[in-house]
Amino acid sequence: MNGVAPDGSPVALYARLPALGEPELIHEAIPEGAEILELGAGAGRVTHPLLALGHAVVAVDNSEEMLELIEGAETVLADIATLELGRRFPVVVLASNFVNHPDDAERRAFLAACARHVLPDGHVLLQGFPRDWAPSTEWSEHGGVRLRLRSFTLEGSRVAGEMEYVVDGRRLVHQFESRLLSSAELDADLRAVGLHRVRELDDRGSWIEAAPRGS
Repeated sequence: MNGVAPDGSPVALYARLPALGEPELIHEAIPEGAEILELGAGAGRVTHPLLALGHAVVAVDNSEEMLELIEGAETVLADIATLELGRRFPVVVLASNFVNHPDDAERRAFLAACARHVLPDGHVLLQGFPRDWAPSTEWSEHGGVRLRLRSFTLEGSRVAGEMEYVVDGRRLVHQFESRLLSSAELDADLRAVGLHRVRELDDRGSWIEAAPRGS
């Protein structure tokens, strides 16, 4: 398990990194037993707990090696931006800060994929950077995985850097670039694809619920 996903995410890392409360937050926000389309599912760190909570999950990712680690869910190897399943779901989840993609067109393409796959009365759950996010290079540990923001640059609303992880004594690095969006900017992106903000799901504004306009 030495590969990396197309976005540079180390597969060995996501095979070990635990969920950090996301499954429970999602479960509390949606109807009991609702089927979920999970975009960018990775190795299943959120998928598997959602299954245990009683939800059927269709897990989409563009890394075959990541998807091979998912058990109990339907898996689809595809890019989010161009996904066309020809079916709609009561719940669509886009986690892992995809809504903070630095390219405006790509970010809206991700949101458009959510819009075309959610039922007219369905729920779209989005995870992004919290309102009070500030870069920190301090180490933390989750489920035996140590991690920190090793280096970063912050220019206006754009942040770029390197995340450093230690997994079973092995050091892994993942480079990233993101854009910190204001509420107004995210709302504009949602309107552009036919969605609207419904509510925030946590105190820091990391997670929001959106829905098709008119619902």
